Amino acid sequence: MNVHELLNDYLNKEVVAKTGQPLPTLDEPLLDPEGGVVDSVTLWPLIVFVETHLGIKVEDIELVPENFQSLRALINYIESKKSESDS
Repeated sequence: MNVHELLNDYLNKEVVAKTGQPLPTLDEPLLDPEGGVVDSVTLWPLIVFVETHLGIKVEDIELVPENFQSLRALINYIESKKSESDS
């Protein structure tokens, strides 16, 4: 599975199934204050999932809305972190 598929699978099982909200598209808001499905309660488990399953460390300084505002932003953030660790 690629990063997008892993995130979609996680969000479907852990967020969408519990809230009944639709899975956001790549460019729809991901964060709750912007109308998305991830709120303050579900953000931490999402971060743990990303760290555990995608092999990156999300630093405190990187916990900014820009990295989590949409699936596309989150995927780009993860892929840039993976590139850094590969080099």
